[in-house]
Amino acid sequence: MQLIMKEELIVVYQEKDLILGEKEGRLYLLFGEESFLLTDYPFEPSLSMKSSHGKLTTIRHACTVDELRHLASAGGTMRLISGNAYDIHGICKRLRKAAELSMDSVDSSYLEGRCFMDYLQHHGANSPETAISPANAGIQNANVLNPLVHAKKVSRTLDGRFYLGKPFPKTDKYSHVISNQVRFGYGFRTVSGQKQYYAWHGYPSRNDDYITTVEITENEFSQIGIEYPQEIIADRETAEAFREKYINGHKILCEGWNRIL
Repeated sequence: MQLIMKEELIVVYQEKDLILGEKEGRLYLLFGEESFLLTDYPFEPSLSMKSSHGKLTTIRHACTVDELRHLASAGGTMRLISGNAYDIHGICKRLRKAAELSMDSVDSSYLEGRCFMDYLQHHGANSPETAISPANAGIQNANVLNPLVHAKKVSRTLDGRFYLGKPFPKTDKYSHVISNQVRFGYGFRTVSGQKQYYAWHGYPSRNDDYITTVEITENEFSQIGIEYPQEIIADRETAEAFREKYINGHKILCEGWNRIL
């Protein structure tokens, strides 16, 4: 499909770099350097987005093109299968997320959850103290977030607020190996009554590792939990990316052959 330019469209909705517009009876979504032709299968319903590069993404349990066109022109809200209702800004935000994920097929409820994760990250909700109610993001039915809780991508407080990452045990010390192949990990310990967060990375040499352990911030600790929710089989490139982000430029707490906190 050829890239569609704004000048070719009758604009029905626009916000910053995102444009929803019509050309010859067809509805297009434009943002960044990309354009998407929107089509539907009304009996499910599902909405398909075909990029100018030929990538096709189908959003299941979404809406029809006519419903989207009506929402853009008449205003109001659209209720998704989850029971949550969004205005045209909210729907377009989820279409943008679908394009960014570039999956062949994705459910609208999953897009709701991923957009809420973006909301939590934007507002720095990475601990129980900074947790946010889903109602603040326009989510009335928080059950749509249950898959993210089960996958330990977000955590829920007892009063129904959410934050990024998984809950950690209330202990004086915690250590987690992210990868055993090319070894690195993170944790915390209690020093003089205060938690000290750290990350470590080892250079393997046969059966030995020269390990560097550095001090990180609580936010970095939470971010690592989000990026690496479970143990992985890492290669050298993945380990170097971790080292560049969380080891280099940080205060060294401990280093040496096979030495770790």
